[in-house]
Amino acid sequence: MNIRKKFSAQFMLVTVFILFIVYTLISNFVFQVKKLNEYKAEISSLNKQISSTKKQIEELKKIENGNTSEDLETIARNRLNMVKPNEIVYIDIGKEGK
Repeated sequence: MNIRKKFSAQFMLVTVFILFIVYTLISNFVFQVKKLNEYKAEISSLNKQISSTKKQIEELKKIENGNTSEDLETIARNRLNMVKPNEIVYIDIGKEGK
């Protein structure tokens, strides 16, 4: 009877230990899968940023190579709000509220 109690106690101890190891492995696996999905989403976001930046670079190269000085002046005035020296700029306050 004493041997059976010893064996039962050892069996319970080994079972608890194995269950702890299995639980730890499963929780680590789930954590790694979550991290993998986060990293994939981050990579996808960065790839989108890269492609967007490449498109902007191509547009700027086209502007740099193919436009005349009048076209560049129009782009500078409209997109960058640049003005010539000694030029007076008037701002319509009524337009800002609309």
